[in-house]
Amino acid sequence: MGNLIDILTATVIGAVVILMIIGINFYIENSSRDIINSNMAQTNITELGAVIEYDFYKIGYRITGNKIVTADSTEIKFYTDMDNNGNADTLRYYIGSTSELTATPNPNDRLLYRVYNNETPKSSNLGVVNFKLTYYDSAGSQINYGSLNSQTHRNRIRSIGVYLKVESPYPIEGVYTGAEWKKIIRPKNFN
Repeated sequence: MGNLIDILTATVIGAVVILMIIGINFYIENSSRDIINSNMAQTNITELGAVIEYDFYKIGYRITGNKIVTADSTEIKFYTDMDNNGNADTLRYYIGSTSELTATPNPNDRLLYRVYNNETPKSSNLGVVNFKLTYYDSAGSQINYGSLNSQTHRNRIRSIGVYLKVESPYPIEGVYTGAEWKKIIRPKNFN
């Protein structure tokens, strides 16, 4: 009878140890997926931020007249001389709708478009879920979006706040890992 109790006790302890190992394995697997998604979001936002920062610092480069054509919360179009050839180029950024990107499980991701000289829009599918622009005058006061329909008010812009949020395309336990980038850019070519 004592041997039977020892065998049952060893079986129960062995089963508990195996279940603990399986639980730890699931935890490690979820943690590694979360780390991979987080690193992917960080990489994507770093690359997008670098491109946006480079382009926005060039607003008005070698342009003598109006520098910004369109300014809204999710769209901007401006003049610059991107290729340094003495001719004015236009560059436009805007965010698409969630219905354009149905290939990923994330219902919130969108395409961020960059249009150079009215060419075919180039988009980036890097998990962008939010792209918001705010505009400030020389005193650092935010300019109302409604007033930006007027070129006179667009000419008051001296700095642009950019908010960008990126999420992973796949959830881990129902959560999309994300990263945010926020910066106020003061283009050198504003008067």
